[in-house]
Amino acid sequence: MFKNWFKKKEKEKEPVNLFYEREVQDGIEESLWEIKEEYDLPTEEVLNVVKSKRENLDHMHEMLSKKEKYE
Repeated sequence: MFKNWFKKKEKEKEPVNLFYEREVQDGIEESLWEIKEEYDLPTEEVLNVVKSKRENLDHMHEMLSKKEKYE
């Protein structure tokens, strides 16, 4: 009964859109897209790296804001 209450919910995965318009947030992402074009890398791979970078940065900002609240 209580098992479902304490189970961590997984985030829903967003489908990867191969016809994605590039939305660049910073220089790192711009560089990744330039590397992709220069070396003809798969678009899906670059999308995954950009998405992962954004999620990691969001998580870091969230943890830093929590840390500041407790100090």
